[in-house]
This record gives sequence, C-alpha cells and structure tokens, in this order.
Amino acid sequence: MPLSIRVQFLAGYSGREWPPSPARLFKALVSAGRNGWAASKREAIDGALRKLEGTAPVIAAPEAVLRMPGQRRFVPNNSKNWPTQRKLNPVKGIDLEPESILRWDLDAPATIWYQWPDAPAELANIVRELARHTWSVGKGEDFALVDVLEAPPPPELIRWREATGQDEAGAWLEIPDAGCLAVCDAMFSRSAHDPPLPASGTRSVRYTSSSAIEVRHPVSVLALWWRGKRRSCDARLLRQVVGPIRKLLDEVRGEVVDVLAGDSTERARLDALTQRVLLGHDECGDPVREPHLAVLPLPSVLGPYPDGRIRRVALVDLGCGQDPARRTIFELTQILLHGRELLDHALGTGVRLETEPDQQWLKAVMSSSRTWVSVTPVIQPAKELTSAEWSRLRAMRRAAAESAGDLARLEQRLRDRRLELVVRSLTQAVGTSGAQPVSVEVMPSGPIAGVHLARHYRVDGYLADTPRWHLRVTFDRPVTGPLAVGRGRHVGFGLLWPEAQPAESTSTNQR
Repeated sequence: MPLSIRVQFLAGYSGREWPPSPARLFKALVSAGRNGWAASKREAIDGALRKLEGTAPVIAAPEAVLRMPGQRRFVPNNSKNWPTQRKLNPVKGIDLEPESILRWDLDAPATIWYQWPDAPAELANIVRELARHTWSVGKGEDFALVDVLEAPPPPELIRWREATGQDEAGAWLEIPDAGCLAVCDAMFSRSAHDPPLPASGTRSVRYTSSSAIEVRHPVSVLALWWRGKRRSCDARLLRQVVGPIRKLLDEVRGEVVDVLAGDSTERARLDALTQRVLLGHDECGDPVREPHLAVLPLPSVLGPYPDGRIRRVALVDLGCGQDPARRTIFELTQILLHGRELLDHALGTGVRLETEPDQQWLKAVMSSSRTWVSVTPVIQPAKELTSAEWSRLRAMRRAAAESAGDLARLEQRLRDRRLELVVRSLTQAVGTSGAQPVSVEVMPSGPIAGVHLARHYRVDGYLADTPRWHLRVTFDRPVTGPLAVGRGRHVGFGLLWPEAQPAESTSTNQR
C-alpha cells in the first residue's frame, strides 16, 4: 500500500533548501520516537524507521519564495571542540553564535507530501503514531502538523522525484542513508566536547520537479532610494553605480557563507564558490573566465516619459544555470542587499538598495522576444582592426580619390570584422538556446528614446581598449532574457531590451 506523510507548516518554513529534505522529516520522526511514551515500543519503532533509510520518496510541494530574514537567533555553538577557539559570552559563559533565520513564503495550502509507492501496512501504523507526536520538522520554529494518509497528494502540487541520469535540473536534497538512525542516536547523546562523528548518516540526491521545464538565469531588480524617493543617476556614468554595489557584494559574501556553511570544511568550499559567483574572482583574487553575477543598471525606458536615467539595478547570475548551490547563493545575496547603503570611499551616500515593487521591470528583463535593442552600449570583445590597418584606413580616407578600390575593400573588411565580433558576443549571450541572429544592425546612436550615443558612456581600464556600439538584433526564434552582450557585460554594459515591449502595458509612474 502507498504511504503518504503530510506535513502542514503552521508558521512558515525556514530551512536552507526547498522543498524540505526527506532527512528532515526522518530526523523529526526519530526525535518523536525517543520520547518517554515510546520506551515500551522501541524495537517496533526502530524497525519501522530502518525501513525508511536509504529511500528517496516522491515529494509534492507548493511554490515557495525565499524572503529577507526578519530576525536572527543566537544558539550555543557545538561545532567547535576546543574551548580556546570559542568566544565566550561574558555573562552567560557560553558561545552564542548569531544565525539569520530564513523565511519561505509558501503558496496556500502550506502543505508538503512525502509518498512511498509501496509500504507494508504495519509500517504505516507505526509512522502514524510517530507523526502524532511530531510538532516540528527542521528548525525549532518550523511548527508543523504531521499525519499519515492513504490518499495521494493533490494534483495541483509540484512533484519532485529522484533525478535520472538524463535529468540535470533540480535541487540537491538529503535523504536518510543506511545507518542514519544510529547516527541520530549518537548525535543526540554526544556533548559539545566530543569529537565529530565520522559519518552524517545522510546522502545528497538530486531531485527534479515537474515544473522544471525551462531553467532561466535568476534575476532580481533593486531600486535606488534616497530620502524617501527614487534616486536617479546619469546612465553615462553607470560605473559609478556598479562600483559601490560590487563593494557591497564583497561585504555580504561573508554573511552568505555564515548562513550556508555547516562546518569549517564546508565553509572553505562555500567561501571559494561564493567569491566566484558574486565577484568573479578565484581564491587568489584573479578574474575567472566562468560566468558570474552581473550588475546591470536599468535605464528608465518604460512609461510615457523615458529619460534614460538609472533608478534601478538588475542582479543577474549569468552562470547559475541549473546549479542549485549557485542559485541559493544568489537568492540569499539579493535578500541581504535589501536596505544596504551605498558607500563612496567608505563614506555613506544616503542611497539605499531596496527590492523594486514594480514588477513591470522584472517582467521586461525576463520577457521573450525575437528583436532586442541595446540600452547600454555593447563593447566589442576584441579590436576590429590592427593599428597598422587603422593607419592605412585613415590615410586612404584622406586620399579617397586616389585609392578608391583599396579603400572600399578595407572598409568592407572593417564591416565584416565588426559583424563577426558582434555575432560572437551574441552567440555567447544566448548560450545553449540555439537561437541564431538573422538581422544585426550596428549603430552609434541609441536605438530607443532615452538612450545616449555609445561614445558618450564613460569607460576606463580594459573596457577602453575596444570600440562600443549600439545594436538592434533579430533572432530566428524568440529568445528569453535577460541578455547582456559583449565585454563588460558583468558590470553594466551590453544590456539588451526587448523591442516588442507594449507601451500600453506600462503605467505612467514607472520612472
């Protein structure tokens, strides 16, 4: 007979992953089976729990969105074995380590189902009795009602199953491995000064969901606020906005690791991954070639009065793809950035980042269209001509009547090389979607209202080595955003906007 365990969260869910791992439910049942009422039924309970070890149930869960932590907890730190490494509270004499409490907003009903297709009837009876004595699944504040049913989960919930070899998308969840019950008993009985256990009793399994049809780059839109109103900045100086935000990313990097890391080994691994994801640097501080977080200022091009000034910034993890660890880092980062003040040479500016409430901007960035136009200039990935060719071209232009044939051939070479570099950048931006550009228009001026000439945008350093242009490109099929193209696409340049965005769907106060 099928065994279904239904968990209804009464006050939300605050675990690190979604949906809650089967190991969380298993440990909650173990905790319930170690109370005084179960002393006379210990053998039967242990036998039932061991039958759940090593199994990956089907999970049915609603949609959930990770929100900004509303509070922190201070709990005794039992992960360090030597008192010399602890920072003791001078009053209580114990080590209390702060931890941000995550919060997930769950679609109603806030109920998760765990289903085993085939289970003996006696197992269901014992698990049902354990469920009656279970009051929390996961953290102590995750109050829950747990019961056992023979009915299948509701069809409207999203199904999560163990991924097969062909499945790449999904989330890594923990399931109770063989021997997990013994590890739980050892964990519950150990003291803070005991050495760490040799095994965790769980293993990670990739789950894939029925809704994972298309994996998009995660996107978050933050608004610039100053003294109760949106702060506007000159789009031609967009690096003055990107720079302070990247400094904030470096600040919150440690906080992200503090929330996600479980021990020192995991902390070192997460610190290196977080640095790659947020800053694009490796452990030595050198730039990485892999895609990473992009900070893309959004010019005001919506509404009836587009002026092209910067009032919002989009954060896009261009390299997240199907990696749940990178996605978790990104989601936690955009939560921690909410309410942060931008600094200018370590001095406060009064400008704060807050989550943009107007969803039209997020929808526009993530929309699907065949035709896209640039709202910040696209910087070419390489030089269009060598220095000698440019010198020869300038000389031919001065004496066009004498060398008309050679000039035409060199001008054609310049156009071909320019188009080649643009197509290379576009191919990199669309990734594995398979879309091909069928029409590319390269221009010096902005293609839509509010966008400045490409040469008017201030660049420095390596970005000043190659030319910059505006684009209008049409693909052979619709392409889903966000799209950032060319050199400097991680620091605000090369942002493309869907040209087919209907003006009538925007409101009049979206500046």
